[in-house]
Amino acid sequence: MKKTGKIFCVALSLLILAVMICGCGQKADSDVSKEAANYGVADNSAKSAKSLVQSSGTTEQVTQNRKIIEYIDLTVETKTFDKLIDDINSEVKKAGGYIENSQVGGNRYYYSDSRTADLTVRIPKTKQSDFSDFMSGNSNVVNRAVRTDDVTDQYIDTQSRIKALTIEKETLEKLLTQSADVSDTLTVYEKLTDVIAEIESYQGKLNQMDNLIEYVTFTIHIDEVEKETEVKKQNWFVSTWNDLLDNLSDLGNGMLSILSFIIAALPYWILIAAIVVVIIIIIRRHKKKKAKANNA
Repeated sequence: MKKTGKIFCVALSLLILAVMICGCGQKADSDVSKEAANYGVADNSAKSAKSLVQSSGTTEQVTQNRKIIEYIDLTVETKTFDKLIDDINSEVKKAGGYIENSQVGGNRYYYSDSRTADLTVRIPKTKQSDFSDFMSGNSNVVNRAVRTDDVTDQYIDTQSRIKALTIEKETLEKLLTQSADVSDTLTVYEKLTDVIAEIESYQGKLNQMDNLIEYVTFTIHIDEVEKETEVKKQNWFVSTWNDLLDNLSDLGNGMLSILSFIIAALPYWILIAAIVVVIIIIIRRHKKKKAKANNA
């Protein structure tokens, strides 16, 4: 009987000790939560949000669908410069794209240089092949280069930051409604303003990446030529003959340019000749006067 009573007392003591430990643990947890709310709840919320994003499966979903930005650089030649520019504008509108930048140069008054154009064109990815075929069919493509930029990791990180900051924003908004002290309210409000600004900044970056991903960027350099470059492989005789014809054509164009310059400058030549004649007359008269003076 004594032994049974002793066992009962020991069990009761252990039960009381367990209840005390649980109570202390709950109180400690409560104190920690309260402390976090006063001094660092926003940071803890951000960490929790990051863990939530990592476990939500977003990373796996985006990884399967890589975020690729594509750039295509084209160097083309054309005999019909103005028509090609107009056709490109029409084709871009037809494809649902837009011209981001356009610059045309050359063919100045005092020079007979051929015109050139540099265009930056944004075409939806679904219309990329159609636009490439259009450029190949309406101009002589002498160079084509394709570049890609994989921004998947950057895209995922930006999404994660937005979600984490959104959770932090919601937490701060709750604290703002619950705060009674003016100083605490101002502190929470300042932190909330910073978080909102960060969300807008990251959202802007995400929108910019979406735009670059959805559109292919074409950088097009156009040269106006009288004769398009032959891109097909030729044998030695044909290649040499074509080079000879090109050189004769260049020589002829050079001679014509010199002749045009001489004719265009004819008024100046006449003026110079008149000045030279006047100077010669003056010199001769001076010599005659000097000769008469010596004879006298």
